[in-house]
Amino acid sequence: MVTITSNESEKDVSAHLQTMVASFRQVGLPLLQAMVDVSGSGAAEAESVQEQRMGDLIECAVLLSRELAKEMGADEGALAPSVRWNLAGSASQIVAANYQATGQVLSAEAIARLVHIATTLQEKFKSQIPVGGETLPNTVATFRAKMMEGFVPVIGAVAQYAFGRAEHDLLAEISERLVKTAEQVTRTLAAPGSSPEQWRLLCWTILRAAGQIYTESHYAEADRLNAMAPDDQADYFAQHSSAVPMTQVWQAFNQRMAMLATLSSYLEVPPSAHLEDQGW
Repeated sequence: MVTITSNESEKDVSAHLQTMVASFRQVGLPLLQAMVDVSGSGAAEAESVQEQRMGDLIECAVLLSRELAKEMGADEGALAPSVRWNLAGSASQIVAANYQATGQVLSAEAIARLVHIATTLQEKFKSQIPVGGETLPNTVATFRAKMMEGFVPVIGAVAQYAFGRAEHDLLAEISERLVKTAEQVTRTLAAPGSSPEQWRLLCWTILRAAGQIYTESHYAEADRLNAMAPDDQADYFAQHSSAVPMTQVWQAFNQRMAMLATLSSYLEVPPSAHLEDQGW
């Protein structure tokens, strides 16, 4: 007979509470915020409908997370907890961003296309996937989670306005350019002698910034087109066979990323940021 001590019982309770907090913060909160935003902009829904919708969104996020893990031949249970939560959190944010933009839950087909984009980028940018000897666990899953985090605002922008293109084709194009740009900027900013892990952590941070900067550039051009007089807009679309040029989007993005890189190169790290010197 095994006796469970009070300390062991407390540890179990603590672990359970930590799991509940992580699941709410990483998965539930983004979806709940999306529900609030969408319901606040339209007619009130019955409580039962809201519960069903929340259930559908959670199921969608779980499916996306599992498919991302499955595509690389890994079972979610085999992933390190931190990576598993990163995947789940990234998937939840993407599902939430799409729902906020469209009011619809991602379909199984849309999920499959997103996973395909992630897999394709993984093959093209292997330099961003850690290799043996680094402390980051489950390397491919970490790459996918970080990439998805960077593309959360982009998903919402493309869902709202795709410049006359197929949404997933445009997402694939944007994703590749953002990862490539993040890699180039990292090569410029990385300190000499940086370890591979430090290099990738910087790159993933830049990728997240690139996603936000692209999104702002995307919306600015969409707003410019929507502000055109109806006749001028019709002529403009007819001139380009309904596939609107994205030259101005990319010009604005490149300029802002260059400004960010220039600013970052001149900034000095404040003493308060040296956490390793403060016993953290």
